[in-house]
Amino acid sequence: MRPPGLPRVPGLIGLPGLPVRTVVAAVVLLVLLAAPAVVEGYSRAYAGWPAYGFAVLVLLDVPRGRRRWAAAVLLVLCTPSLAYSYDVSLPAALVGAAGLTLPALFVASHLLRGGHPRPGGRVEVASTHYLGVTLLGALLNSLLPTAVGIGDGIPAGLVAGVVSFVAAATAQLVVLPLVVHTSDRPAAAGRVELWAQRLALAAVFLAVFWPRSAVGLAFLVLPAVGWGAVRATQREAHLQTFLVCVGAFTLNLLGRGPYADPAPDGLSEAASAALVYAFVLAVCFGTVPLAFVVSRLSSMTSYAERSSSAIELMLESATGTLFIAVDETGRTTHWSAGAERLLGWTSEQMLGRSPAEINPQEEVDRHAAHFAVPPTHAAVLHAMVDTGERRDWAYRHRDGGTVMVSLTISQITEPSGRVAGYIASGEDATERIETQRTLEAALERERESVLRLQEVDHVKQELVSNVSHELRTPITSISGYAELLVDGSLGELTRQQLDALGRIERNTTRLGLLVEDLLLLSRAEAGHLQLERRPTDLRHVAQESHDLVGPTVAARDLELTLDLPDSPVTVLGDPDALERVVTNLTGNAVKFTPDGGRVTVTVSRSGRDALLIVSDTGIGISEEEQAQLFTRFFRSSRVVEEAIQGTGLGLSIVDAIVTRHGGTVRVTSALDRGTRVTVALPLA
Repeated sequence: MRPPGLPRVPGLIGLPGLPVRTVVAAVVLLVLLAAPAVVEGYSRAYAGWPAYGFAVLVLLDVPRGRRRWAAAVLLVLCTPSLAYSYDVSLPAALVGAAGLTLPALFVASHLLRGGHPRPGGRVEVASTHYLGVTLLGALLNSLLPTAVGIGDGIPAGLVAGVVSFVAAATAQLVVLPLVVHTSDRPAAAGRVELWAQRLALAAVFLAVFWPRSAVGLAFLVLPAVGWGAVRATQREAHLQTFLVCVGAFTLNLLGRGPYADPAPDGLSEAASAALVYAFVLAVCFGTVPLAFVVSRLSSMTSYAERSSSAIELMLESATGTLFIAVDETGRTTHWSAGAERLLGWTSEQMLGRSPAEINPQEEVDRHAAHFAVPPTHAAVLHAMVDTGERRDWAYRHRDGGTVMVSLTISQITEPSGRVAGYIASGEDATERIETQRTLEAALERERESVLRLQEVDHVKQELVSNVSHELRTPITSISGYAELLVDGSLGELTRQQLDALGRIERNTTRLGLLVEDLLLLSRAEAGHLQLERRPTDLRHVAQESHDLVGPTVAARDLELTLDLPDSPVTVLGDPDALERVVTNLTGNAVKFTPDGGRVTVTVSRSGRDALLIVSDTGIGISEEEQAQLFTRFFRSSRVVEEAIQGTGLGLSIVDAIVTRHGGTVRVTSALDRGTRVTVALPLA
């Protein structure tokens, strides 16, 4: 890509149109090559300097794919100029043109990193790559003069090679900085200082190079041009370097300045040229890299300032977060607005002081004990940095209170590895810690309550178990004596006495069943319920339960239906316990279903489960009370209102037995619409 708006000229010999800068450079190159023959007194020792630099510039602006064609065109154009200028044959001039063009082609092809040179391409003059390529190109350019000079002897050839090498190197160092990518930094100096520097440079330069004197005052130019490299823009520094070098070269050709020939000490042409080139080298190496470094430092400083401002703004805008920076000695270097808001201490009060001053010693001791380090603030700080652990710290607020801060410590390390300080970041944890303490206290109270409830429940179970065991003996005794009385073993009884004994027997039986239920539940809850496990056909269990409950239904207007499948429904279980399940469920359904209703017991299969379903059209139970159905001694409000007898243990026993068989019990019910209880047991 060429710079926007850069005019172009039409292409030729298959080459694309080139920027005017490239065409002008080519014209200057040809003029410089012809100058020794045209300009009177132009010494051939200067070889049209800085022609080689313009040759590199011409090829640098040509796209890479067409650069060889451009070098061939340049070779053809330079040959007659050299033949005319140095009065040699065309073949000899062609060799000389090749000695100029081929090294220039090498430099142009390798100067830009990445292999993507383009018109107006970026050249980093301060890089090792740039210097290596230009110096290697200068070495290649000096091979031909060295070979020609050896014809007059090895010393002459070496002198010619050194002069050519220095001339080629300086030609590039003077010309190429004019087209390098420069920074957009403004001049560091004001307008008055810039004009003072320009006038000082012009005055010093003319004072050194205008007189016909051999006094070595050329070094005075370096401070003046260096002043511009530091204070002016990078582009102007490059331009001043070019003008000083070309001006010194031109005045030297005119016989002026400290390096002109002839001079009082009788310098040779080669020595005079070498001194001029040495001066150019000094100027180039003293200003171009300096201007580049100043620009880089300016850019880095500007970037650092912007980054610092952005970081400062972010830190100050985070009013809910504390940021404290300390140096390697522990003295505060930054105290954020968040720290001021949380702790009450202002930045002016804390800068230069140690944050340890507002940490209670007992707090330091607490953290030191946690990390097993000496009880000093520095030791704890280093332990937090090493472990990366976040800790809650207590700080003394300016008003005398205590603020808890959840804190993280990070180490600030310089590129050299030296620890420059530490930064602490954190948030107010006072409310969180208070909430946590409250929750912990509540959980502790809850735990104590649970333990007490478990203890009470254990005592209750023990009481129920013991009472049940103790009740069995008198109940058995009462039942036995009642049977003796009824049988007449103790004498004849009247009808009224027999009726009373019948009631005693019935209630004794009910009391015995209640005791058995309590014992069964007690064993189940204690995990001591022993069940026999053998293949059992659920149809037989349901049939036996139906036969047991059937007589109680015969005297009522109630339909009791048993729906059994044709094939066995086998489960692995205790037949007696399972019969008790069916009996309890069927008995409840019969008990809570008014006359004219229907009770249905169904046995079926569903996947891998055996299903026992007992449904009725009875009084039902509300949704609010269904969650308590399996609670011991629970009786619904409707049952209590209608004074229906029962202990509230039936469903608890069903749930305990089914659970021990690995099954589940599910109840669906609605008031005055009946109840459906589904027991699912794994098939054998």
